[in-house]
Amino acid sequence: MGKIAGWLRLMALITLPGIGAARGQEADLVFTNANVITLKSHGDRATAVAIKGDKIIAVGDVKEHIGAQTQVIDLHGQTLVPGFNDVHQHPAPLYSWDKPYASLELDTVTSMHSLIALLKRKAAITPKGMLIRGTAYNEVKLGAQPIRDSLDKASTEHPIIISQASGHVSAVNSYMLRINHVDKDTKDPPGGALERYPNGEPDGIIKESARGLLREGTRPPNPSTEDELEGYRLYFHALLASGITSIGDCWTTPAKVTMYEEMVKEHFPLRFNLYIGVDYLDDVLDGKIPRTDNEFLRIQGIKIFQGNSLSGKTCWLYEPYDTVNPVSGQRDYFGIPPARTQRALDSLVLKIHRAGLQIACHSNGDREIDMVLAAMEYAQRHYPRVDVRHRIEHCSITNEEILQRLKADSIIPVFHSYANELGDQLKVYGARRMSMLMPTKSATDMGIPWAMHSDFPVSRYEPMKRLDGAVNRLSPSGVIIGANQRIGAEDAIYAYCVGGAYTSHEEGRKGRIESGMLADMVVLSADPTAVYPGAIKDIQVMMTILGGKVVYVMREGATPNIFLKANEK
Repeated sequence: MGKIAGWLRLMALITLPGIGAARGQEADLVFTNANVITLKSHGDRATAVAIKGDKIIAVGDVKEHIGAQTQVIDLHGQTLVPGFNDVHQHPAPLYSWDKPYASLELDTVTSMHSLIALLKRKAAITPKGMLIRGTAYNEVKLGAQPIRDSLDKASTEHPIIISQASGHVSAVNSYMLRINHVDKDTKDPPGGALERYPNGEPDGIIKESARGLLREGTRPPNPSTEDELEGYRLYFHALLASGITSIGDCWTTPAKVTMYEEMVKEHFPLRFNLYIGVDYLDDVLDGKIPRTDNEFLRIQGIKIFQGNSLSGKTCWLYEPYDTVNPVSGQRDYFGIPPARTQRALDSLVLKIHRAGLQIACHSNGDREIDMVLAAMEYAQRHYPRVDVRHRIEHCSITNEEILQRLKADSIIPVFHSYANELGDQLKVYGARRMSMLMPTKSATDMGIPWAMHSDFPVSRYEPMKRLDGAVNRLSPSGVIIGANQRIGAEDAIYAYCVGGAYTSHEEGRKGRIESGMLADMVVLSADPTAVYPGAIKDIQVMMTILGGKVVYVMREGATPNIFLKANEK
């Protein structure tokens, strides 16, 4: 930190006068004395980068590009990498917890006692009958599932609904069940399930499509438009502070499209790739949601679901989970089958494929993934397209045949790397399946293009946490989740940056540090490829650059959340 105190204190903006640029185009901004991980090829490094406008104009020898007006930043050996591209997450506005429409973030709650206490505090400032909600609880940390008996201790005068970290399982209190008339006579819907007490009464744990049984009391008060926009700005600023310069929103509604258009209109410094939820497919087909493809907003894809949750333990498998089914007392639980049949999936995929759109299909279990592959193969046979790059989101429980089909069909797997957060939930898949779970090493060795993602709020969006998950695959309890699938830090960065750009046909304009590419870069406090693997998660983001402009910088001795306007350097 001491070596870079000067440029941190002054936002690193130093002009070196009197140096001509007669032999080359004068740069607006130059980084020198850097450890540049270019990603042009494995191990490729440089020491300097020159930027003109929003593009990189030189990497390596940049002296001829330094002129009288060039701003030069000496990184003193700090590491420069391409901006991170989180191709699959679910952005939501950030509000102070006391706002009536705020959702509680529960990923750091580590006991049932703490959970109940937090919900009680929220209930104390919430009008009776108004929804209390939370996201990303972890039943392993809590010690058990937060069934209705537990949530009733927080309040019996408010509807309470909290979602498990997977986003596919919810826990509700008795008030919520009662107002929705969910009781022992309620049948499990196709593609969903209610967990129950021995007497058949629902215990408050609701899985997959069964959450659709909850229609009353599930909507909080609406924030004002400006409050919502400000909440999104706060969230997007937090992404910039983590080193993310591009995101994919993998279930975008028409209302969110309007929000993103506003962000682009006001020149917010982040690049957005939107996958419209399949519920709104007709809005895309009839032009109500216009297809867009520019450097800041891309709408060219549709998100669909065919299958269930990995960490929620609901995905559909060929062989039973390595756990006793509490209903039967046997090891005969295969997960929850998807509600959509193969025939219906084939028809839907073909419709989207024929429309020239890209598909991002959520699927985790091997039995689900085979259905998706079959549907994508069916679509390509009936309507051949070149370089489509359909995606399978998460693509978690695999085998050799699945990987061979992915490669043959040029389908991109978008893998999780959250063993360091949710790895203890994955033990139910058994050691043999874990060797092909989130198979990042196998895919890398086979030359299959793939990308990483956070799926936030399922796991944290900070890229250093995700790199740690991919490199170490160490669960919170110290269990290695598929040691044979560990990859090196540079391969993980490559998947985040180059792989991320490839998923959206943008590898020609971002993802690498080389001449002609968009100048989206991140300065790190240490080199992830050189530090002890266990230290990757502790690497800090010192600066984020988007389109040649510094949009975030951590100042020495200051709170690490200082944001610069889009037009500042």
